[in-house]
Amino acid sequence: MISHEYRCIFIHQRKCAGTSIIRAFGIEPPSPDSHYGNDGALGRDVQDWPDGYRVFSVVRNPWDRFVSGWKYLPTLRDKSLREVLADLPTEGHDYRHLTRPQSAILFDDSGRPVFHELLRFETLQADFDRLCDRLGKPRTALPRAKASKHDDYRTYYDERTRDAVGDLFLQDVVNFDYAFEG
Repeated sequence: MISHEYRCIFIHQRKCAGTSIIRAFGIEPPSPDSHYGNDGALGRDVQDWPDGYRVFSVVRNPWDRFVSGWKYLPTLRDKSLREVLADLPTEGHDYRHLTRPQSAILFDDSGRPVFHELLRFETLQADFDRLCDRLGKPRTALPRAKASKHDDYRTYYDERTRDAVGDLFLQDVVNFDYAFEG
């Protein structure tokens, strides 16, 4: 998303409150501004981003994000966690929502971040309020949008599946200092 009013670009990480953030800026699809910069470092337009715009994104605990993506996707939500892990999506919509590491769109090929600031899903409203203050945007309560229905993520994992997701998203665990809590 790009907001010319607040001179910022939001890299929309799937299953990390992206739709809520975009709506809080008053931007709705099908506006092209809602999709601008969506793929971050993987996008063709990253080199053309305007100078002086603050680039931010939201990251989420990989184990929690995986459960949210799994329960959100109609093609996967009725499968067991082990079944999903045995046949992970490798492209398209389901890949972007479930399997693509958060780091893939937040760091370029040289390992440099393409963002200025990260908000954490776990402290989203407080982080968003601080961002609004820096941007000169009035604070607003973030709406809940596209939230998947599921129990606490920790209830779905056993040792094997916890380790499998940890290995799958090791780069995110390291880059964003996450751990399986509990």
